[in-house]
Amino acid sequence: MNDTIKGIIIGVVSSLIASGIMYFITKQLLWNLALPIWLWLVVSLGIVFLIYIIHIAIREYRIYNLISEFNEGVFGDSFVYTWRFKRSKHGIYSAYGYEATDIHTKKPLNEMNNDRVHTCGHEVPEETIKMFIQLIIIANIDKNMGKKLKPVLEHLHWVENSQYHNLLH
Repeated sequence: MNDTIKGIIIGVVSSLIASGIMYFITKQLLWNLALPIWLWLVVSLGIVFLIYIIHIAIREYRIYNLISEFNEGVFGDSFVYTWRFKRSKHGIYSAYGYEATDIHTKKPLNEMNNDRVHTCGHEVPEETIKMFIQLIIIANIDKNMGKKLKPVLEHLHWVENSQYHNLLH
């Protein structure tokens, strides 16, 4: 999708540039429309601006959908954690203007462990959870970064899985 939009933009801009060069050399337009060159420039810049705005709107829609649904997770073999998001453009763990806050286990530890059931898992530091969440958001929104971040996220989940080795923290 992204390459298609870039191809359309490049095609429109290059055809407008070619028609501008032809008009400058021959004083004739390539098309039968007798419009001034400044109008062609305004129209082409308007089209580029409109495509840019549509691209931003699609990205914001994807971010909103991800943020509204992504509110709990497990990291390695840790406990299930829940969180909420707040708008924070300048936070250390902010991704696309959102940062995870109010991070806690889904159930308190005293409810998870009782006489009959012992819950397996471990606690993860809040900074580590925020880093996981930030990287997961970036990987899901930006597909190019997602390809690069997938091995990193897999390694971080492996590090947090105490069944394979001792925990680092």
